[in-house]
Amino acid sequence: MMWRWVTRGLVLGCLFAFLVPSLLAQDFIATIDSPVEGEVVSGMVLVKGFALDREDISRIDLYVDDQFQHSANLGLPRIDVIQAFPDYEGIQSRRPGFQTGFSANRFPDGNHTIHVRVTTSDNRSFEISRRTIVIDNSVNQSPFGHLDIPDTATTHDVNGSFPVVGWAADVDGVRSVDVLVDNLVYQAAVYGDPRPDVGNNFPDLPSALFSGFVAHVDSTRIPEGVHNLAVRVTDRLGLSRIIGRRTIQVFNSTNNLRPFGFIDEPLRDAVLYGSCSQLAPGPPPLISPAPPTPQTPDRISTPVRGWALDLGTREDTGRVAYVELLIDGARVLSSDDCAFNPIFGTEVNCYGIPRFDVQRYYPTYPDSPRAGFVFSLDVGDLVNNRGFRVGNHTMKMRVGDLEQTFADIPNTSGIPVFFRCASASDDLPAVGFIDFPNKSDFVKGNVTFFGWALDQNFGGVQTVEIYVDGNLMGLAQYGLPRTDVQRAYPTIANSINSGWRFTLDTTQFSDSIHRLTVRTTDGAGHTAEIGSVDFYVDNPN
Repeated sequence: MMWRWVTRGLVLGCLFAFLVPSLLAQDFIATIDSPVEGEVVSGMVLVKGFALDREDISRIDLYVDDQFQHSANLGLPRIDVIQAFPDYEGIQSRRPGFQTGFSANRFPDGNHTIHVRVTTSDNRSFEISRRTIVIDNSVNQSPFGHLDIPDTATTHDVNGSFPVVGWAADVDGVRSVDVLVDNLVYQAAVYGDPRPDVGNNFPDLPSALFSGFVAHVDSTRIPEGVHNLAVRVTDRLGLSRIIGRRTIQVFNSTNNLRPFGFIDEPLRDAVLYGSCSQLAPGPPPLISPAPPTPQTPDRISTPVRGWALDLGTREDTGRVAYVELLIDGARVLSSDDCAFNPIFGTEVNCYGIPRFDVQRYYPTYPDSPRAGFVFSLDVGDLVNNRGFRVGNHTMKMRVGDLEQTFADIPNTSGIPVFFRCASASDDLPAVGFIDFPNKSDFVKGNVTFFGWALDQNFGGVQTVEIYVDGNLMGLAQYGLPRTDVQRAYPTIANSINSGWRFTLDTTQFSDSIHRLTVRTTDGAGHTAEIGSVDFYVDNPN
């Protein structure tokens, strides 16, 4: 181990000694870390390094044989650079790293030159690190990628369920991504999640757009103490590589093993209808996604769906004991009242609904095959008989386990919803769903949002409006094929063509959190919000 630290110290020391004269002479400092001079490369050639300047870096462009290839992805953290140049102004808040890549098979075997050109916000331009590399397309390249979570901190304290998240790619395709604990395979990660940031990083590799992986690790099956965690990626030709190592310290007790989960529907800001006594009841609205069976004309129920899990220590088995639906902090429904409902033709107010999607991401957790819950929320009953008013409310689920610990999901604050009474004269508005983005997705460049919308009244959906942070961005394209929606709503006209999509240029927004809201208008001119989803913009370029 000592020789590794000595080697790292020598490398950073040489780098510092080489670059200090430039640092003292001018504000700009940059280099390419890889590939190095004379390196033999194949497959996807990763080009990465760092750049610092008193002004902001506007763009970094990659050139091969003096021909422009791609603009690099900027704003990557580089702790080693911060440690090497601690006196550089504002270095502690900088993310000076950059990375891009190109496909070696676009070039013949032999020697080629690469360099990058850095442009600052005040239009200064610098060419750096011109070097020669050797392309040999007969060599099978190892997989490559990055372990994002856990990050590069020295040691991570973990308990209960903790995520292992990152991305991996290979020109021959990725066969598997495995999480190793103390050099033994612990579990496989789910591979193929969207990673638009990686797709922008490697435009020569289309599969990079879906290169994300995630594994939810059950730490209660790991002995308490310090362990080594690693992620190994294997390509379809059998070549493998460790793309990240982290040190974790496991500490589990009953008190810190709380339930967790998510509310899938309704979305935040959704409008929930009820048949209120002061108004003549109208036809029932559609609820997104589909209710189990059609509802009766005089009662309108909103399905509330989601999932919950719980872990136990080695002394107990975990498992969820109950799920409660809370409105404004008051319990209105409980899984203790689970029963078959002849109106819906299935069980409602229950926990234990099959959720194979949850099982896929949490394969070893107790209850994961049946982690779902579903409740039938009657807004009309709440308004008529239980003292709730029309208007704004908060909704959350309270989940308790066998060890008498509980947690509120999605959080202690809940999600905002709006109660509205439906009358006989109402042409009930269209409803639908936002499929992408999901909550807290990171997006950049031009990104396409999509979902679906339906209307049970004459005229159907006329427009789908897209709002970001309350500002109208435009109308989504509507009428795209959605066979899944048709299967859920076979009796609704044109349900097969209920899809919508909208392409947004995220470069017009700040690199921060934003809120997407989707509003529909039906043939009678009535509007309704499908709901809202928060997402993050990350456009360091």
